[in-house]
Amino acid sequence: MEKHLIFPAGDALERICADLGAAGPPANLVLAYGAPAESVTYLALYMAFMGVAREEPVLFLDGGNSFDPYLLSKIARRANLVPEELLSRIHISRAFTCHQMHALVVERLAGGLREFGTNIAIVSGLLDTFYDQDVPFGEAYGLLETTTAELARLTGRGARILIACPDTRLPLESRRNRFMTLLKKISDRVLRSEASNGAAGFILEKPYRKRYGLLEASRLPRRRDWR
Repeated sequence: MEKHLIFPAGDALERICADLGAAGPPANLVLAYGAPAESVTYLALYMAFMGVAREEPVLFLDGGNSFDPYLLSKIARRANLVPEELLSRIHISRAFTCHQMHALVVERLAGGLREFGTNIAIVSGLLDTFYDQDVPFGEAYGLLETTTAELARLTGRGARILIACPDTRLPLESRRNRFMTLLKKISDRVLRSEASNGAAGFILEKPYRKRYGLLEASRLPRRRDWR
């Protein structure tokens, strides 16, 4: 039996997308974080789908090995779109270390946006690559500072970027808090995923507070269900 994909009109994800596209405070740089991790990861995939469904190329920088073409194909079929056409517009680059993610953003992202004629990028699992405790905190923080500075520079010039940071690991709390504070500072909008009583939802924390409808956590597609 096919898993529920949280796609029906009027659901929380569509309201989030509508709010991000509405007139009002800037929403070029959006941070989504929190738990359950599946809700944040799914938001990143859904935002990629919304971009390519409008026939716009999307750059997807994957630091958490979260991109799944099979799930996006299922979403496309629900919308009566051809999965192969949508997937051909998504350009994926993967990073497995903070140094690789730093290089993708600082050295290649601007050129990639120009090359593919788009202003949309998803950076999924950004902090996954920075939680490696084999990299000294000072070094990791310095790399993240220049990474976020480039993201802010690009969005200041019109790029639209979603940073997705699902809580998939248990890093040192001090490291996680310092990293998250930096990301929140540069972001125009901040969305936090939270779970309560078997349900998951998003809360807009910046620039104002808004709660989006809760979703049954059991209805979120988990990676073991995507295959």
